[in-house]
Amino acid sequence: MATTLIAKPPYRKLKGYAFDPALSLNMETAPINTIVYKVPWEDDLEPGPVGEYVEVVDYDPTTKTHYSPVDLNDPYLLAQDGHEPSEGNPQFHQQMAYAVVMTTIKNFERALGRPVLWASRQPGAIDFEDYVPRLRIYPHALREANAYYSPQKKALLFGYFSSTPANESVQMPDSLVFSCLSHDILAHETTHAILDGMHRNYNEPTNPDVLAFHEAFADIVALFQHFTFPDVLKNQIRQTQGDLAAQNLLGQLAQQFGSAIGR
Repeated sequence: MATTLIAKPPYRKLKGYAFDPALSLNMETAPINTIVYKVPWEDDLEPGPVGEYVEVVDYDPTTKTHYSPVDLNDPYLLAQDGHEPSEGNPQFHQQMAYAVVMTTIKNFERALGRPVLWASRQPGAIDFEDYVPRLRIYPHALREANAYYSPQKKALLFGYFSSTPANESVQMPDSLVFSCLSHDILAHETTHAILDGMHRNYNEPTNPDVLAFHEAFADIVALFQHFTFPDVLKNQIRQTQGDLAAQNLLGQLAQQFGSAIGR
């Protein structure tokens, strides 16, 4: 009997939030907030996840805890598109970070027509540089309301913190908020890393517009990726009756983070 060759899948499907966990608590937005990201398939993806472009390292220095790395090649996870979205599952945090970062990389590569490269390290010698194969992602790096790209570490560091919301009917006080579960924050910080790989000097504040460009471009990428989620886009077009200039989810950034710090 002849053997049928099975083609390699073009992408890996992983569940995640379209925006952030807060929208899953609202009856109007809950149905569109859980989506399935289609991430380019990697044959050699290791637990972490650790792939060709990124390496997730889940160590929490505040509690001195190493969280078990998620194995996205586990057959049970493959069969159900990864872990279900959960604020209390560190392995889902790793999955969410990987899915959004890889989605952002894929969108840049489609626009650029070439692979994304990370900025190299310069140990000190002007004529010598270290190639950086992978960007590191730390989902629980800080116990504070912050997240940032570190050009020195070639890493994305995400914080978590206790909320102090202005409106306690919308968000529970002292509940933990994880910046690594916000699509917008993940996409924003990934864009900083990609831009650093393209134009390293844009990290130098030679004038106020340079750093402003970095921030504005990162925000725009996060916003534009909202338009790549078909169910979200159709829902918001229906809600606004086609007037996308009206207030809608597509034009908002990091709602949970802003609400949790009292904005």
